[in-house]
Amino acid sequence: MKKIINAILSYALFWVMYFLGVYIFKIRNRIKVEGRHNLPQGSRILYLSNHQTLIDSLLIGINVISLKDLAFRQKRIPYNAPDKNNFFSHRIGKHFIRLLKNIPVQRDLRSPKAIERQIRSFCKILQDNNLVLFFEGTRTRNGQIGECKQGIALTILQAKPDYVIPITLIGVQPIMPISSGFNYRKIYFGHRGKMIIGKPIDFNDILRSSTEESDKVKRICRRVKIHAELDYHPEKENPLS
Repeated sequence: MKKIINAILSYALFWVMYFLGVYIFKIRNRIKVEGRHNLPQGSRILYLSNHQTLIDSLLIGINVISLKDLAFRQKRIPYNAPDKNNFFSHRIGKHFIRLLKNIPVQRDLRSPKAIERQIRSFCKILQDNNLVLFFEGTRTRNGQIGECKQGIALTILQAKPDYVIPITLIGVQPIMPISSGFNYRKIYFGHRGKMIIGKPIDFNDILRSSTEESDKVKRICRRVKIHAELDYHPEKENPLS
């Protein structure tokens, strides 16, 4: 009975959040989305994005699925991995967070075992589901693209998702900047920005190489950042071409 109730609540919450996202990003703000034709069908998709606001996951979520997915194929709605301390500390709210396909993560882990457990949780989701991760690990402080975290590369190495889709957010930061904290009343309106969905990133040459894992991690991190920067700064040349 509990599973049925949770399934109904989850279904309803996704509709509420979808239209909330449309209201924030398409009506009260004008966030243009480019590259929807690059979205693959199916599952085992890892979406990698830069991180600008507290509600980036909402922006990405409403734009990588269709209304048909929302109504009949909610399995295609990607999981998210928000910070445990920020989103799972409220005694009641954490249950609603889980119903919206969120798994808790901890930033700045030092223990190799703890890091490996976290990566295994990502890999478990990617066995048959889609997942959104922010490759910088935290929101930007200066509006620029940050470095890709090694955990992202290790997840790609271990999970080997069918598709890794780069997403670049541009000009979204003013909607809910880092200075607004967790005050959702400080969502600002009247801004324009972009969400660019890139072509799948090909890591096959790295995955098949005979180099050590540490080298593969560095190369994957570099490639992820390069793809994000190409859309963020389109005047740059592609060093991979």
